[in-house]
Amino acid sequence: MTVYDQIVVGAGISGMTSALLLAKQGFRVALVESFPLLGPTVRGFNRRGVHFETGIHLIGGLGEGDPLDIYFKHLGIGGKLRKIPFNPNGCDCFRFEKQDREICLPYGYERVRKALQEAFPAEKQAIDQYLQRLQTIFDSSSFLNFNLDFNLDSLAHDETESLSDYLDSITADPNLKDLLCCHSLLYGTAPHEAMLSTHALVAGSYFRSSHTIEGGGKALVDAYQKQLKQYGVEIFCSRKAIRITHDADKNFKSLLLDDGTELPGQICIWSAHPASMLRGVEDGAFRPVFKRRINELQETVSALILFGIAETPVQTLKGRSIYLWPESDYSKVLSGKTGMDENAIFLSAGQTLGRNGEQSVTAIMPYSYGKFSKWKDSNLKNRPHDYLSFKAEIISEFTEQVFARCPEMRGKVKFIDSATPLTLRDYCHSPYGSLYGAAHTVSQYNPLPATKIKGLLLAGQSIIAPGVMGAVVSAYLTCGFIYGHEKIHKELQCIYNA
Repeated sequence: MTVYDQIVVGAGISGMTSALLLAKQGFRVALVESFPLLGPTVRGFNRRGVHFETGIHLIGGLGEGDPLDIYFKHLGIGGKLRKIPFNPNGCDCFRFEKQDREICLPYGYERVRKALQEAFPAEKQAIDQYLQRLQTIFDSSSFLNFNLDFNLDSLAHDETESLSDYLDSITADPNLKDLLCCHSLLYGTAPHEAMLSTHALVAGSYFRSSHTIEGGGKALVDAYQKQLKQYGVEIFCSRKAIRITHDADKNFKSLLLDDGTELPGQICIWSAHPASMLRGVEDGAFRPVFKRRINELQETVSALILFGIAETPVQTLKGRSIYLWPESDYSKVLSGKTGMDENAIFLSAGQTLGRNGEQSVTAIMPYSYGKFSKWKDSNLKNRPHDYLSFKAEIISEFTEQVFARCPEMRGKVKFIDSATPLTLRDYCHSPYGSLYGAAHTVSQYNPLPATKIKGLLLAGQSIIAPGVMGAVVSAYLTCGFIYGHEKIHKELQCIYNA
């Protein structure tokens, strides 16, 4: 029986990053994924010869020398990816629907500053303060700024100021505040709850650079998979982790899979949602207060998603995304409980065209898991008839909302597939179908990597921050406890300074 140095559970971005990072150091690593393929939530899927994105619509911080670029080079996958820049003069277009006004945010801090000050000339001081604060927060972390010496304290949760509190302190303009909060739709937490540091990580990365990848999420997963095989990672797909065993001193011992396979090892990294880890531990492994804390973590919002095909590309979505904003309240929108006509819609298109020049189009609307909770005992293979009827009704209404509020898409886009909060729950293994795992808020202390079982560590976007960047950083944080944060940081600095 093979004894592994490390076993990684979950083959999303964080899990693949962890497995590859450790394997490159010469460790014997196993990677376990319950779905048949690696990266199930980010690889996307094909329909009618067109590729649809499910997790890689827009990537921030991937420009040359930016943090994600350095991480990917360190992992050995940077050279395998062809980056496609979004429109540098306006990659995020925010539509104030009631005012019939559109403001497009570029990337590059000076271009962002200029665009904001042109749109809000009376708010130049507030805009300068906002951008400077985001840059300061972003550059203060040694996980994002490789000019700094390594400092683990930069990840400490010591904030008490929310995004909305901060914006209230610098401006009274409601439209400017709505615009500056738009990226909260990309991490799923309302501005009055969101930590300013989380916002700075997400918005700040997009202000630095905004790209996608040729071939989308599938190309990214394929690049990871080639490296994982090259470094000898043993991959167990279509296997579900069902039990974590430990010895009498609470040292991790082995991972049991649903086919009866036992994987003994020294360390286990759980990169799936932390709540799913609790179902696999032995009784008494954790104190009730810890289990309650994990099970009661506030989740980010779930969503309805439409996947469509445009026979010819929609020009307004070329190199940019569109936020349809009905000038509602972010708290209501990100609760997922507002009416559709008062809800926000995020529109994005694939930047790699299909074999006949078709363009994939995705529409995402925040939506409550609670409206689907009566079917919580179903799964992807056994949805009941009443669920299918309800889904068809909701999706039809959502489709009409898209065409009514973005009329340039009517007659050009045909929506051919969709996802509900239950779809997201079953693919993401999050308890309530959350888009970005557990929320990062000013009042919630998310779990840290170490647990009371020695050798059982946590990673993933619920640990540090949401999105691709958050998932990658969490993997580096967790793996640093295994083979040394300082060592990893020096390796990253060498690449950055090369």
